[in-house]
Amino acid sequence: MTKRDKYLPRIVTSRFGEVSDAEVRSIVEVMEECYSRLAPHEVALVDLYVFERASTMEAFLAKESEDVGVVSASFGELFFATHDAWRGTPRIILCLERLRKLSKLVFLGGVRHEVGHSVLHGDLRYYLIPLPPALLETVSRFKLSQEYATNLLYLVSIAVKDYEVSRLLYRNGYAKDQAVYAGHLLTVSEDDVREWEVARGNPVAEILCLVSTLKTVSPAIPFLSNDALRDDVKRLIGANLSRFPADYSNMLLKMAVKDFPFLGMDTMNNIDCVARLVVKRIVEPILKRSD
Repeated sequence: MTKRDKYLPRIVTSRFGEVSDAEVRSIVEVMEECYSRLAPHEVALVDLYVFERASTMEAFLAKESEDVGVVSASFGELFFATHDAWRGTPRIILCLERLRKLSKLVFLGGVRHEVGHSVLHGDLRYYLIPLPPALLETVSRFKLSQEYATNLLYLVSIAVKDYEVSRLLYRNGYAKDQAVYAGHLLTVSEDDVREWEVARGNPVAEILCLVSTLKTVSPAIPFLSNDALRDDVKRLIGANLSRFPADYSNMLLKMAVKDFPFLGMDTMNNIDCVARLVVKRIVEPILKRSD
């Protein structure tokens, strides 16, 4: 048995709608190459759900979120792939309607990103995360709801996990496709602009909007250390943050450049660390200002 065969998980594919054999085969080939390169790892089995239409996928994800009782982010136009382990097995979910509109590099980057999640976060414990002490203290201090704290934790955990995946893939030779994929996620949509316009002036809404943006920025952070990619990535991050007032955009950029690169290899510790930073740099200043 070769190293490649040893670390190739069994990929169980489920199709929803008109999904061709050729399209599934092209996805599986990308996944298998990535699993081989990321070896050694402990992924033995992964579920691959391929949806023809975005509407069907979104309805499925909404139902799953309701069934397992978790917070779920909206699956916007830019997002064509996601990963979870809510059923106890790593699961990658893809939307062909959106995949078909993408460049080859964004397609490769997105599929490999989800493979990276299954390698690093393919266990239920990475989705059943207790509230970090910093968030528990903040909830009590500012009389915030448990639901609000859970939403913050959800956004923080995604930011951390997406950063860890980009870091893993970059260190294993996936630079260009991952930087292009990160740039795709940094594209500012009309909904992004509208979300901030609605949130502005409402402290608790502003906080959620800013932390949500942190999760958008985090996959790009590892490429700030690459001499060839740094300028383009920094420009894209700056363009994404330009819709915010300067003090907010500078604060988010500082977290990206100065704080995330020092995160270690333990996901739970990283989530605790970023939760503390979010409270110190975002939550406390905004809520104190509004008192």
